Amino acid sequence: MAKEESDIFQFKRPGIAVDVVLFTIKNDDLKVGLIQRQDEPYFGKFALPGRFVRYEETIEDTARTALKQKGGINSSGVFLEQLYTFGSNLERDTRIRTISIVYYGLVESSKIDFQQGNLFTWYSVYDLPKLAFDHKEIIDYAVNRLRGKIWETDFAFQLMPDEFTLTELQKAYEIILGKKLDKRNFRKKIAELQILKDLKKKKQEGPHRPAALYSFLRKG
Repeated sequence: MAKEESDIFQFKRPGIAVDVVLFTIKNDDLKVGLIQRQDEPYFGKFALPGRFVRYEETIEDTARTALKQKGGINSSGVFLEQLYTFGSNLERDTRIRTISIVYYGLVESSKIDFQQGNLFTWYSVYDLPKLAFDHKEIIDYAVNRLRGKIWETDFAFQLMPDEFTLTELQKAYEIILGKKLDKRNFRKKIAELQILKDLKKKKQEGPHRPAALYSFLRKG
């Protein structure tokens, strides 16, 4: 290999950023946490929390720090998984050539631990404001990934309370998928996944007879 091709210091290096798509279910809606930018570019526009990677940080450290610094959230109770790397658009950030490593996070709404005040504005994924950068594209990608994962694994447990009824679980799936589900088919699919534990307890739901309470096996 020619010396000039192996000398990494001769190349201009792009900025490496991490952005986080944090989902929760609030008020029977799938919400994503956004922050309002205080700097250019896109001053005043809403965006995903994110920051540039520091030399001494892991990528996940950067994601969790972004949640704390930009959203005021203690991320210790937040599930994070790497989603995708966005960088095909060479001009996605007018300041510098930027590659964004995106994580998506899941947290049950009552477990959101705000350490610095609520700096997030929670928007429905179905009614987003105009966003900075390519963050609308990123959110759409994350929603599609979430919808695919919930039928493959017990992924939805990250958005659920510790105990729930099958009706509550179906409602969460409907919120994520954006459509109504047939009760019988839903319960058959959930049974096939073998992800629930019957807690041998009941919960009163309206005028109907008490409903059985469940938890996810991973939470047991």
